[in-house]
Amino acid sequence: MSIGMLNKKGIVITRPRAQTEDLVAMLEQRGARPLLFPAIQIEAPENWQSVDHALHSLPQMDWAIFSSRNAVAHALSRAHSLGLEWPQGPRVAAVGRETAKALGEFGIQVDLVPRNFSSEGLLESAELPAVQGRRIVLFAGDQGRELLELTLTQRGAAVEKAFCYRRTIPGSNPTPLLHAWARGELDAVTVTSPEIFNNFFQLVGGLGQRWLKRTPIIAISPLTAQAVTAVGLPTPWVAPEASNDGILAALESWAQSLQETTS
Repeated sequence: MSIGMLNKKGIVITRPRAQTEDLVAMLEQRGARPLLFPAIQIEAPENWQSVDHALHSLPQMDWAIFSSRNAVAHALSRAHSLGLEWPQGPRVAAVGRETAKALGEFGIQVDLVPRNFSSEGLLESAELPAVQGRRIVLFAGDQGRELLELTLTQRGAAVEKAFCYRRTIPGSNPTPLLHAWARGELDAVTVTSPEIFNNFFQLVGGLGQRWLKRTPIIAISPLTAQAVTAVGLPTPWVAPEASNDGILAALESWAQSLQETTS
């Protein structure tokens, strides 16, 4: 890891503010200047019916799959408020390392984390093809991908989906960000989901969209990168894995290429 390569680089973080602490610390350790501009807001679901039913059904489940850290936080906080302990029954799968870490913080042992941190990676894992007749609960948010639910159902599993949170667009004021762009203080933008990118693209307006054409974008996954190119922007740098470490590695690859270009 090249310490100092990101020194004085202004890096926009578009995650919800509550989820930026680790990445901010990693960037600051390398001398970067993180700029927070949350492009998505995570809120409790309008009702807890599907989550409550899933939590009470856990002892009869074969697998519990968590699609994100948000799903972990909301589902397990809800379980705590209902006075429910995590049962011994189901095996637990997390879509990625960050999600598994969040589960560990709640004291839950994770049985399966895919090598490729994605829904596709989870479906490719050796444990999940043979799910005929198995009962699976999927803890996820609204507006999320249906790939896991559909594929596991096609494989013969009975899948119950628990909607743990909903995504909304925050009322972020883009003016300070646009001013930073104009002053040359904004060097790269990180985006960690297609929804976050699309919200960011909308929030910054026409002027910001023009700046984006000349600003390197770091996407956490190929799926997120597709959202970037779909609006006509240049191909972004893609993290080698969907994690903070992956984002940092992609940022350093970009910075290294910039250094080689200007040297």
